[in-house]
Amino acid sequence: MSNGGDTVVEHPTYLEHIRHFFDDFDIVHMLRFGIDLATYEGVKFNALRIFIRTNEDTMPPEPARRWSDARKKTFYNWLRDECPRGTATPVRPSRRAATVSRVRKDIAALSEDEIALLKQAFQGMMDRDDDDPQSYFAIAGLHWLPGPDVYCRHHENAYNPWHRAYLQVFEDALRSVPGCESVTLPYWDITAEEIPSVLYEAPFDSYTIKPELCPLVGPCYGPNYATRRNDISTLQDEIKSYGITANIDEALGHSHWERFNGWDAGRTQDGIIRAHDNGHNAGGPTLANQDVAAFEPLFWFFHANWDRLWWKWQEDYQATTLTSFKSTLLYGSKWLDDPVINKIPPFNYTTAQTIDLESTFDATYVHPSPDPVRAVVPRFGRMSAAQPVGVSKDRLSVRLSSVDRLAIPGSFVVNLYGGDQLLGRQGFFQSTHPKHCETCRKNAVVSFDFDINYAELADEPLRAEVLLRNPDGTTSPFPLALCGNPTLNVRLLLD
Repeated sequence: MSNGGDTVVEHPTYLEHIRHFFDDFDIVHMLRFGIDLATYEGVKFNALRIFIRTNEDTMPPEPARRWSDARKKTFYNWLRDECPRGTATPVRPSRRAATVSRVRKDIAALSEDEIALLKQAFQGMMDRDDDDPQSYFAIAGLHWLPGPDVYCRHHENAYNPWHRAYLQVFEDALRSVPGCESVTLPYWDITAEEIPSVLYEAPFDSYTIKPELCPLVGPCYGPNYATRRNDISTLQDEIKSYGITANIDEALGHSHWERFNGWDAGRTQDGIIRAHDNGHNAGGPTLANQDVAAFEPLFWFFHANWDRLWWKWQEDYQATTLTSFKSTLLYGSKWLDDPVINKIPPFNYTTAQTIDLESTFDATYVHPSPDPVRAVVPRFGRMSAAQPVGVSKDRLSVRLSSVDRLAIPGSFVVNLYGGDQLLGRQGFFQSTHPKHCETCRKNAVVSFDFDINYAELADEPLRAEVLLRNPDGTTSPFPLALCGNPTLNVRLLLD
């Protein structure tokens, strides 16, 4: 970590400066004395004690590790400013591609030989007996069907960790195919202008479940269920329609974990989870249906990309170890610390283990060209009265609040209209039986925010609609009256 202590910072913040004053050695050492240096709350609570001890030159105990005068002054300035949490600026990290054994690339950048090896690995998994734990059927079936165990870790903090472990298990199975020991799972960059045609070549184009297994998967899918997706032209249009690139840019601009992840305490769909759900809905009948989404070969390249984006966020905001990751949290770390809560079955990992990029997962992602560092200007519907605020004159936030997602049998789309003009759309990804899922029941009521241009609204009435995504790929209106008691709320945005 950068120590940030060579020059005096007049108005430091915790996330940009102060958290880097403490390394893993400091954190582990002081935790024995009941002092938490790993989180904002812990440092703020102990700030005066830290200031006194560092100025007395008694902490850290080793003379070579003691703070410089500039660092002491910066910490004093933070205390003087009442310990602001702040935000962090993304940094350009040093990539680890040269030091790891698994380098995951953009599928559009693979050579012919790499594509051939990848096809061999996929086909090898698909050809295995379905009761083989490393078969395509067995591993894809962990995502929901055929059951009976349901492993749904969506719309919560464990979403990214669970899927990171899932990708590792799938990649290990690819590498277990004879001759494919060096293969890695590439990612599909959903923001790229062109969709690689190789994704529509066998065996990446479709997967058919054997007739005798269809009843295990679900009777509504019929015999010989074959995965289906949108054609390239439709998929490109859908990606644009959902605004997925803007979703990703906004998520990567947030330096707080909960803002990036996008599932806050108010159960509002946002961040990278919103981008993920929109992507599933854009993909077509199978990818949009959690029951069978993982049987769609595109799922694996699609999800490697979401893991890549989380990986990038960790590197950009220096959150690649468990201790540094905790410093980005807004709402506590129990989901990482509790020995029961942090499990992510059926995998032999915990949420905490998936976060440490240096020791647990010997892999990294490389980009065919430098990707830009994104940043966003946060807009708020409410802010602390202790600071001056400005009111946006051209933007509004419209929230469809308190939607009972358990009443909706499958993934769905929320459309917001001003009169007859479509102002925005958001997808929500779930099973056709959300009531059967413990994770879904914990997050039963959800809300959707739309940031709209006031001029687009004019004097037209606002209205929202819910469209249910049927397993056959069609959509049908779902009455809002059956979704609990949802409301439309309009807020002025504050800067």
